Amino acid sequence: MDSMNGDSFGDAVARLQEGRNNVAKSMRLVFIGVPCLLIPPLGIALILIGATKVSKAKNELKGLYKDAFVREPLARNFQNVIYEPTKGFSKDAVAAFQLCEMGNRMYSEDYIRASYAGVGFEAAEVTVSQVEKTDDRTYTKIYFEGRMMLFHFPDKLVSSVLVYSSKFKHRAFSQRELKKDRVELEGTQFNKDFDVYSPVPHDVFYLITPHMMERLQALAGQYESIAMRVSGNTIMLAFNQPGVDAFDSNVAMGNVDVDREMAKVQGEIDDIKAFISMILNLKEQ
Repeated sequence: MDSMNGDSFGDAVARLQEGRNNVAKSMRLVFIGVPCLLIPPLGIALILIGATKVSKAKNELKGLYKDAFVREPLARNFQNVIYEPTKGFSKDAVAAFQLCEMGNRMYSEDYIRASYAGVGFEAAEVTVSQVEKTDDRTYTKIYFEGRMMLFHFPDKLVSSVLVYSSKFKHRAFSQRELKKDRVELEGTQFNKDFDVYSPVPHDVFYLITPHMMERLQALAGQYESIAMRVSGNTIMLAFNQPGVDAFDSNVAMGNVDVDREMAKVQGEIDDIKAFISMILNLKEQ
């Protein structure tokens, strides 16, 4: 995938600004329709037309944002990039991660497949929830909302290690199921902040180095909660951060701050690169 040149990036930002203006215009049509409810057919028609236009304009704006601020940085930082904003992981794939409890509803988008330093990875936004309906109400309980990643390393790392930050509530396994595999590390604070499990304790001490502890602590401070499972040569990560989309932004109601948006996406990319580099350095030690 070729990177955007300066002119095409500028064009993408200009289209994004135009899309933001279209959202604002459509919302004004809704506001105009409210007073017109005194004449019901006219008011209702204006509100419905305005709401439809708002929904369409916001979807277009979302696509323009990803064109302007996501595709180019991905292509510039990674190799073999495939980015599909409207696709994601399947429910079976998320269940196979064995990180979070699976409800009866799952939605995923912003799928990325790429490689860095010879390591292939996949990532996507994921929402897992349990929806229950009664005669008069629908109840939705969110089990997970954030980003999940899958890394394929060239060589085997460990047999099996599972790590949850203490705030990760809806886990794939209960603490009772994993109790016999709990492993305590030397860091007192780390043991308070994380639960680590493995049937092979040696694997934990090989993988969870002081550097890895620092990285996990930093990630736990950045997200509401995190989880990691390592099996053979694969690592699965889950960053639970309700209400936050890594590769999206609410630019509908304000001017586009190009530097801020670029920095936001680059920060997400740098986290992926830093994690891969850390694991590769671990193999070299």
